[in-house]
Amino acid sequence: MPSEMQETIDLVNTTAGRLLEFLRGMGPEQWSAASACEGWTVADAVGHLSTSAGTWATSLARAMEGVSDPPPGQSFLEPGYRGDRGSSIIAQSAIAYREEAGSELLNKYESGYAGLKDQMAKLREEDWTKPCFHRRGPMPVGDYVALRVQELAVHSWDIRWGLETGAEMWQEPLPLLVGRVPRWLANAFRPGLDLPTPVRYRFQVDGPAPVNEDLLVTGDEFRTEKGAHGEPDVVFRTDTGNYILLIYGRLNVAGAIAEGRIQVDGNQDQAANFTVWFQGF
Repeated sequence: MPSEMQETIDLVNTTAGRLLEFLRGMGPEQWSAASACEGWTVADAVGHLSTSAGTWATSLARAMEGVSDPPPGQSFLEPGYRGDRGSSIIAQSAIAYREEAGSELLNKYESGYAGLKDQMAKLREEDWTKPCFHRRGPMPVGDYVALRVQELAVHSWDIRWGLETGAEMWQEPLPLLVGRVPRWLANAFRPGLDLPTPVRYRFQVDGPAPVNEDLLVTGDEFRTEKGAHGEPDVVFRTDTGNYILLIYGRLNVAGAIAEGRIQVDGNQDQAANFTVWFQGF
């Protein structure tokens, strides 16, 4: 098995396992605490991750058989769909799963990821590029497995937010998440807003996965440029974990500055507009 393939699969397993250990240590009252996903409790977020483990395993098994069309009861999203964090379809599914699982939610999470681990162990090198169903459209199995790392890593922070003072992203998945930023930005961008343009955002990000690039928003479009180009309107300085939280819509700019998560130079209004142009979901 190629090293990148094995590393991605290992990240799913280790991140799921690390979250399991955290969940096992929670008290009963913590399950009803608010998560960082708007409108979701910790239990709702765990329900979302739990039900997703089963659907991911099913989609991988179908992809290995050469099937990438929607399974029964599911469909592709309409072209141009731009979902919101905690969108109604996902939220309803997560809450319904949590309510059905009840006191067995932790066991459901554990068994779901054990099943996904077993399914990923069956993947062969030739499967890695096969198309796999995703509601936004078929994607290669390798991207699909990487997306599970993203879901686990970001929602693990959502769950720990409010339960751990100053919760930070776990470091191991960060290089993979940085690599997925372009896909995320394309899905999260809201074109045509009545906001000042053009605006150039510059990111100066320390390790463990450094980033040095500009993001230019022109209104209907945006583009990223490696390195520094021209005079920026806003410079964000931070580490990789908080960069991911900002990009993925988990940080309010003013709040993140106050907490010392990011430093911002330049136009403060334009800095705050970043999470309007690119909304998490």
